[in-house]
Amino acid sequence: MPSAVLPYLPAAVASAVLLLVWWVAKRKPKFRLARRHRPGDGHQGPVWRSVLAWFAVALVVGGGAGAGLLWSLGWPKLPRGVAFSTTEALDVLKIGLAVVAGFGGVVALAVNYRRQRVTEAAHVLTISQEERERTKLFNERFATTTAQLGHDQAAVRIAGVYALAGLADDWTAQRQTCVDVLCAYLRLPRERDEGEKEVVGTIFRVLRTHLGSPHEAGPWSDLDFDFTGVVFHEADFSEITFEGRVVFDGAVFRGPHTSFERTVFRDMTLSCHGTTFTSDQVSFRHALFDHATVEFVGTDFTGTSIDFAASGIRSRTVDFYRATLTDARIGFRSSEVAGTTIRFERCAVTGSRLDFSYLYPDLEARRSVSRLVLEGCTVQRSEVDLRGIAPDGTDVWFTDSSFQEVEVLADKRSDGTVLKVRRVEWVDSTLPGAATGRDRPST
Repeated sequence: MPSAVLPYLPAAVASAVLLLVWWVAKRKPKFRLARRHRPGDGHQGPVWRSVLAWFAVALVVGGGAGAGLLWSLGWPKLPRGVAFSTTEALDVLKIGLAVVAGFGGVVALAVNYRRQRVTEAAHVLTISQEERERTKLFNERFATTTAQLGHDQAAVRIAGVYALAGLADDWTAQRQTCVDVLCAYLRLPRERDEGEKEVVGTIFRVLRTHLGSPHEAGPWSDLDFDFTGVVFHEADFSEITFEGRVVFDGAVFRGPHTSFERTVFRDMTLSCHGTTFTSDQVSFRHALFDHATVEFVGTDFTGTSIDFAASGIRSRTVDFYRATLTDARIGFRSSEVAGTTIRFERCAVTGSRLDFSYLYPDLEARRSVSRLVLEGCTVQRSEVDLRGIAPDGTDVWFTDSSFQEVEVLADKRSDGTVLKVRRVEWVDSTLPGAATGRDRPST
């Protein structure tokens, strides 16, 4: 072994022994130097136990270092009968005093270790107590604000709405619960007096304030909103951002205008199961559906216009399943749809217009195939507009459906149209002659 390496061997051996002791203590809890801290009690066991444990570690490390030193020196033997000189005796005394001081250091280390553990335990206990006090305060505020929402006077209920919104801002852990209470208030049956109308208006203003803008999500945007069974009159959900599940199941939209214009639906589900739309105009113009799923299941569209014009629909699906369209208009004109399926399945369409003209206008950069499907539908006295649909990246299917007195408008192309027809019954209906695989219309 090179002589240059020999002086470092004792330190290396000592370090190896120390690492071995640490590994054993880590793997075997019963060999640890002190009991694991239990939050809330701060009990560490007798101090002599910690001192003895650290002495044991010191002896093991010192023994390992000494053994390594002797091994590196070839296990030399001391000569017999040799008397120490005064200088050598003083050196031996210094070594002894250094060993005693080292053991004193071990005791100090054990005491400081215990003091640190006690301090940490006290800190954890303080934090736990503060958290309990904070939670208690939040619960008291929650009870007070919910009681205000049940007050007879509208002014007190309005104050309760603002108080609950403030609590939601402060109490992050239960923010969803606070929002659920506001949504539940909207679902409650109530008398439509002026005071109650102002309370409901206040709730919607609070929601809009916390739902950000089309450019930036708000602090409540990632929460879920349950508007099941709520009756909306001229609802305005425009220019906000939803990133959590939004439920309008069984809701009713009334009034001249319902707006979702420029609203962002991102990584979420928009659920409209059994929803009724009777507003003259329901606008989703310039809305963005980014990795969102839209479900119009059992939805009733009567005398209304649903306008998705110039909207952006990406990735997931827009499903109209068992929907009823009576004297309605649904338009996707100039919408940008990438990697998405717009599906009308088992729908009943009467006296309505389905406008898909100029769909998928900007697919050159993405080259993502999207689909438009009418499957198992009954369409009567209606119009379906497919003009201007970009032929690249599109797939339009009419399958297993019945068309009676329906006019299908599509561009005539030398290479055919984007429309594909399978097992469709045509009665007094017109269909572009270039449609591929179509059934012959009957008259």
